[in-house]
Amino acid sequence: MSERRIPDPTLMARLPLSVKGVEWAASLLAGLAHERAGEAWSPHQHLFHLVANENVFLSRLRQMLEEDHPKFLRWDSEGFMKSNYTREPGMDDLAGQLTDLRATGAELLRGVKSEDWSRTATWPDGRVVDLAWVAERMLWHALNHFAALLDIHGDLEPLQAKATQD
Repeated sequence: MSERRIPDPTLMARLPLSVKGVEWAASLLAGLAHERAGEAWSPHQHLFHLVANENVFLSRLRQMLEEDHPKFLRWDSEGFMKSNYTREPGMDDLAGQLTDLRATGAELLRGVKSEDWSRTATWPDGRVVDLAWVAERMLWHALNHFAALLDIHGDLEPLQAKATQD
């Protein structure tokens, strides 16, 4: 890892837009919030997971900005889903929470000085990562679920077509 790496110059624009994309993709599935295509998560489960993970990302960003080289504990997102998932709140509320959380994270990152992008932490798997990597990981995570929601839409689209033809 280079000493003074800065993130992708479009990162600060893409971070909030990535969750707007998730919000839009979720809106395509609003009437099918709890439908599942095979063993995949439902659209609602994706949003619930994203909100929970965004809180973890925010906590980690704050730690990296306030502490010298924090060591992050493993966060069991699968276990969290198994023990905490509920069908409430609704999709719109979850999407709004995600957007608000991402705006908070983007605001934290907007204030980062160029030299602070290289602040480091130890990721739960033992890798040393910098602040830029964590911000890029946040972007990747939202885009990954955006793609998953679009895949679900494609799988469930026949259900939507049938509903509109009745």
